[in-house]
Amino acid sequence: GDGGGTWYIDLKTEGGSAGFGKPPVTADVIMSMSSADFVKMFTGKLKPTLAFMSGKLRIKGNMTLAIKLEKML
Repeated sequence: GDGGGTWYIDLKTEGGSAGFGKPPVTADVIMSMSSADFVKMFTGKLKPTLAFMSGKLRIKGNMTLAIKLEKML
């Protein structure tokens, strides 16, 4: 969507990092969603579990790590 793109959060390397574009390491979890739904989710207007169950949030990879990330955010 408008203003979207590919973003990453790297929690594998010491110190971690976050940014726009291709991640510096291979991802264990890939999450995809529209820009509008992302904003809703991170402003508390859309619960991550509901977004996933309704197909607005797609997750590929290690589901256990995805759940840990939800708790951390």
